[in-house]
Amino acid sequence: VAIMQEELHALQPKLVAQSQLSDKLMIRIEQDTVNVEAKKEVVAADEALANEAAAAAQAIKDDCESDLAEATPALEAALSALDTLKPADITIVKSMKSPPAGVRLVMEAVCVLKGIKAERVQDPSGAMVEDYWPASIKVLGDMKFLESLKTFDKDNIPPAYMKRIREKFMNDRSFQPEVIKKVSTACEGLCKWVRAMEVYDRVIK
Repeated sequence: VAIMQEELHALQPKLVAQSQLSDKLMIRIEQDTVNVEAKKEVVAADEALANEAAAAAQAIKDDCESDLAEATPALEAALSALDTLKPADITIVKSMKSPPAGVRLVMEAVCVLKGIKAERVQDPSGAMVEDYWPASIKVLGDMKFLESLKTFDKDNIPPAYMKRIREKFMNDRSFQPEVIKKVSTACEGLCKWVRAMEVYDRVIK
């Protein structure tokens, strides 16, 4: 027994050291577990953010596709209308000495979109008013007039131009293709073009 007690006494420091090492390892394991859990939370948060970003991107894409689906038919219809016009049709409009109100209205809208200013003239009452017809004649006289409409920079229409179009023309019942057609088939196509530009501008912004 005395010998065994001596051996146990001799082993005591080793047992204490082993116990301390075991405690340290347990603490280390607990810390590592906490770190792993924290990293899992970070990864989960990152995944959630990534999923939110992906969902937002998809929503924007869907919205854009919906907008294009609305704008495309109007653009195609306007371009088709322009394709039916011949130089002779434009010449007829340009040659009008006293153009109907519908023709004047359409040409004013075209001038507004193209950034062409009206002339200041005196009306019968003596007041100074804006007259777009002299400017319209010059526009119609351009040999590349129809081509300029087909290649019009619809993505960069100045907001001030479009504001004028919306305020003065879009809600005017006489500014409708079917109404304009009664006074000029050429201006019917031009009216469709103006309205298509407004639709396109509205849905892409």
